[in-house]
Amino acid sequence: MTVGVAGPAGGAAVHSLHTETLANGLRVVVIPQPHLHTASVSLYVKAGSRFESAEDNGLSHFLEHMLFRGTERLPSAYALNHAIESLGGTLLGATHADFTLYQVSIPPESLAESIGLFGEIVTRPVFSDLELEKGIVREEILEALDEDGRNVDIEDISRELVFEGHPLGYKITGDAANIGRFEVPDLHRWLARFYGATNSLVVIAGAVDAEESARLVREAFSALPAGAQAETVTPSLVDREPGFSFVESVGSQTELRVSFLGIGERDPRRLELEFLARVLDDGMSTRLHRRICDEQGLAYDVFAALDLYEDCGVFDLGASVEHSKAPALIEELFALARELRESLIAPEELEKAQKRYLWELRATLDDAIGLANFYGVRGLLGVPGTLMEVADAVQRVTAEDVRALARELFRRERLSVTLIGLLEDDALDACEKLVAAYR
Repeated sequence: MTVGVAGPAGGAAVHSLHTETLANGLRVVVIPQPHLHTASVSLYVKAGSRFESAEDNGLSHFLEHMLFRGTERLPSAYALNHAIESLGGTLLGATHADFTLYQVSIPPESLAESIGLFGEIVTRPVFSDLELEKGIVREEILEALDEDGRNVDIEDISRELVFEGHPLGYKITGDAANIGRFEVPDLHRWLARFYGATNSLVVIAGAVDAEESARLVREAFSALPAGAQAETVTPSLVDREPGFSFVESVGSQTELRVSFLGIGERDPRRLELEFLARVLDDGMSTRLHRRICDEQGLAYDVFAALDLYEDCGVFDLGASVEHSKAPALIEELFALARELRESLIAPEELEKAQKRYLWELRATLDDAIGLANFYGVRGLLGVPGTLMEVADAVQRVTAEDVRALARELFRRERLSVTLIGLLEDDALDACEKLVAAYR
C-alpha cells in the first residue's frame, strides 16, 4: 500500500508500506524509502518490567544484555559486535517498561547479513560470560544510587509513586540481589515466554526492496517458535489520593516531577494528549518556558513529557530548581494545569501545534530509524494508523477536544509529586500542603 503525509502548506509526501504475518505469527513491516542512503533493521519484543514479578524484576533487562553475549556461530560479545560493525552498523538494545528494542542502522547493501544476524541473536544465543555480565549490570544499577546506597533516580522514584505497587513502578534494571540470583535457565525461561513470534515485530525501513526484505526475514526467523502474546494488567485509579514523595539528597538543586496518571497509546484521545503536551512544551514560545523561565525565572529549563504504554501513561511536568523555589514552582505548574482545564487554548496555539506536529511527521520520512519507531511501537502495541491517517487526524483536533482531555487528566486522583534534593522544613511543608490541597 502507499500512504502519504500532507504538509501544512499543501502537497503530500508519500511512502509505501508492506506488511505481512509469517506462518509462525511474526509480524513484518517494511517501509521502502528509495531516496534515502541508509537502512535500518529493528526487532520489537513485548517484554519488559511491567510483565515481571518482584522476584523476576530486572530479568527482561538482563536478558537484553545477555543476548549481546553471542550466538552459536559468533560465540562471544566481541565476535557478535565485530560482525555487526564490519557491516557498517552498531547494534543497539534498550529495555523499556513494556517492550524491548534491538536496532541497527546500516548501509543498504548490508541488509541481508544484518537481518540474518538478528535472527541468530534470538534463535541461537549462547548466554556466555554470565557472571561477567552480572557485574556490568550491577554497575548500571549503581548509577542510580548515592553514596549511602539509596536510589536517587527521580524517574524510578516517581514511577514507583505513580503506580503504587503495580509492576509499571518497578525499576527496569531490577536490583543487585535479583541480578545475583539469575542463572542461565532463567534466561531460557524468559526467552521462551516472551521472545516468541506472536509477541514480536520486525521493521525494515530505508533504501530497501519490500519483497526482498520480507523474504530475508522469513529465512532468518523461520526457526522462531510462535509462543504467546504477553498480557497486560492495567493500574487502577480507585480510591487514590495525591501521591507525595521526598528523598533528601545532597546537590545544588532539587529535582521535581509533577506527574498525572493518564491514558495510553491505544486510547482514541491520544492526539489530544499530544496537543496538551505541545501547548505546554514544544519550543521556547510555549507556556512552560515562557511562564516558568522567561517571566518568573524559577528554573533554567522546564519540560512536559509523555511516557505512554499500551493501556495507560504518565504526563510529566518537571524541572530542577534552587531548593527554596520548589513550592513556587509546584504552585505555578498547578496553575498551568488548571488553566488548561478551565479555558480553551487560543487559536494561534492550536494552529502552531498542528503545524509543528505535521512538520515532524513529514520529517520522519527522511529518517529510517524514525519510520521504524513510528510503525514499530504502533504495530507491537496494536495501535492503528499510518502517517497519513495520523496527519489527517492532527488537523481535526479542536480546542474543545484538548480542554475535555485536560479536565479528565489533571485531576486530584491522578496526581503524584516527587522531589529529590535539600528542602528546609518550611519549604517541604509548603510543598506537601500544595499537593494535599490540589483540586
